[in-house]
Amino acid sequence: MAASTLLRSSRLTSGISQGDLAARAKTSQPEISTIENGKRIPTVDTLERLLRQTGHRIIAVPGSGTDAAETADRIASANSKDEALRAFLDYSDSLARAVGVDRVVLGIAEPHSTGSLAWDAALAALVDYWLNKSRLPKPDWITAASRTLTNPQSPQLGEYDLAPQPVEVPREFLRRNVLLERSTLESV
Repeated sequence: MAASTLLRSSRLTSGISQGDLAARAKTSQPEISTIENGKRIPTVDTLERLLRQTGHRIIAVPGSGTDAAETADRIASANSKDEALRAFLDYSDSLARAVGVDRVVLGIAEPHSTGSLAWDAALAALVDYWLNKSRLPKPDWITAASRTLTNPQSPQLGEYDLAPQPVEVPREFLRRNVLLERSTLESV
């Protein structure tokens, strides 16, 4: 994950503004912005110092694939529903390929909001779905009330698409009122 994504995601999930982070870390808000926008790559020491101010830290673990924070970033910056769905499916594919602790690692860090309640709930459901398949421990963020929709909906449907059949929707998605069929998730 890029330092910019890691810092922005950690700051946003902690509810801290760039100005607050700058004050805590004894630096400037423009410096935080420069790092978060990818215009400056911080040293590991600087990134670690900034992350600690958000209540996070750097941990290096083996693994590969897209994680929840990167996926939320891609969905948030998507220019279309198709692009957002592609980011979501890439993440599903990463989770499907990963095994054991690698799968847990891909879902452990809480992603910041995508700007869409439906996609935020879908990300939580996806992590729940793939971790349930292997009976792996789940991160607390996936059970947050903000990760459940009040009414059933599908984040990727266009006006001419058919609604998913509830019988084809995994229970992890149904619990969050996210209507995505199982076959959509298993493109690997």
